[in-house]
Amino acid sequence: MGGAIANRARLLFEIVEAMVSAWANDRVGVRITPSGTFNAMSDSDPEALHALVAEGLNRFGLAYLHIIEPRMSGYLLIKEDQPPLATRRARQVFKGNIIANGGFEPDSAAAAIEQGDADGISFGRYFVSNPDLPGRIREGLPLAAYDRETFYTFEAKGYIDYPFYNSAVDAGDLVTARV
Repeated sequence: MGGAIANRARLLFEIVEAMVSAWANDRVGVRITPSGTFNAMSDSDPEALHALVAEGLNRFGLAYLHIIEPRMSGYLLIKEDQPPLATRRARQVFKGNIIANGGFEPDSAAAAIEQGDADGISFGRYFVSNPDLPGRIREGLPLAAYDRETFYTFEAKGYIDYPFYNSAVDAGDLVTARV
């Protein structure tokens, strides 16, 4: 929360240094959540900390920096239609590959890549409900809604029972959602 920004980043840098000494640096990635608020966590100056971390990670030549956008709080989308702010800030100082995550739809993901904000976009929730997600995005097909109530349970329902697009259309049970 407080204290010197360099001290708040030190543990991360020490861990990354240990990792790249054990594995090739281009086999190591780091995931950060600038401005994260999940479980009441916070930082007194998240933008400064994020900039220091992104710039400091340059020295490691990582495979990628994976950024969770601040429009997310844990698994909740809290700021709909917000551009990829954290990813854009990181792009100004981080020299390697950036993967963005958090509240992206196919169109906003494509825009973030086209604008040079990110090199890739990762999806979580939509991969659960769309086992053929890359194909659906590539073909401009609708996405199936996910059922958050089935996340993190010990049941197969909600994980392995979502159909591929053609199967869903044939069965007449395709539900389209924009979350």
